Amino acid sequence: MTRPLPFVLALSALAACAAVAACISVETYVYSAQKYDPAADCLATYTPVETVKGTGASAVCPPACLMVGSDLFVSTVCPPLPAIATAVPDDASDCKAALAAAKRGGTCDAPAEAGAEEAGVEDGAAESEAGDLDSGGEVDAADTSTPIIDAGDAG
Repeated sequence: MTRPLPFVLALSALAACAAVAACISVETYVYSAQKYDPAADCLATYTPVETVKGTGASAVCPPACLMVGSDLFVSTVCPPLPAIATAVPDDASDCKAALAAAKRGGTCDAPAEAGAEEAGVEDGAAESEAGDLDSGGEVDAADTSTPIIDAGDAG
């Protein structure tokens, strides 16, 4: 029995689409950053900014400034930046102050101890590369007051 040509073509097209779909994986990660408080001249703990498409986050890049709405953040998470964020030049006055706060280490809630640099502690060593982590390696839910926005919703 011979199948009609349109049926064979439709079946072939369906098989091709299924093969392509099987090879496409949509992976995301949470881009996190520290919000800068200019009045207190300090950084908040790491907080989620947005879900970003990609295979994983790397937090080994130099600190960089980004604006989300009217808020200035500092992050060591490597690009790409979230869709809702805009890069801020390192030489902008607010960014200079935020980067200086990052270099001092600590957070607004737990300022860096005076003399930590003299004791041999490297800048930012008290802050985890992946953010504010509890002993189990998970992001502390108590420190995530900013909602996570899905990159697909950024429009």
